[in-house]
Amino acid sequence: MAAFHEIYEKHAKSVYRFLLALTRDESMAEELLQETFYQAFLHIDQFEGRSSLYTWLCQIGKNAWLKECRRSKRYSETSWDDLRLSGKEPPPDEQYIRKDEYLRVRQAILKLEEPYKNVIILHAYGGVKLKEIAAMYGKTESWARVTYYRARQQIVQEVSG
Repeated sequence: MAAFHEIYEKHAKSVYRFLLALTRDESMAEELLQETFYQAFLHIDQFEGRSSLYTWLCQIGKNAWLKECRRSKRYSETSWDDLRLSGKEPPPDEQYIRKDEYLRVRQAILKLEEPYKNVIILHAYGGVKLKEIAAMYGKTESWARVTYYRARQQIVQEVSG
């Protein structure tokens, strides 16, 4: 139990930031953080060490977020506060455009097939290195780069189409 507490102390802040980037909601990120570490505690024996512990925790958090998105459709919500730039509020028409773009990108990500969805979420939101993502899949770093590039292209097509 003490060892797991050390894992929590070491990774909780960075996993929280990852979840906050996904959700853009502090209370949701907190809930998902608790769920992430609860699931990690239950399944720590399944950690194979093919990736870093941080990457494994982000994967658990990402799955919890996707489950929540499917259950409540919260991914379609965004706060007007998220649209502020350096303390100044953009004009209402620009706010609307940004909100719409944000929602379209978010929905496009959720429509991606695996492994594209996983790679884009871990790398773009979690800051997980492509080399580490490749190791999770037992693939090369080139595979991860190509997968990330293709995921981005699919998102661009979906959003602009």
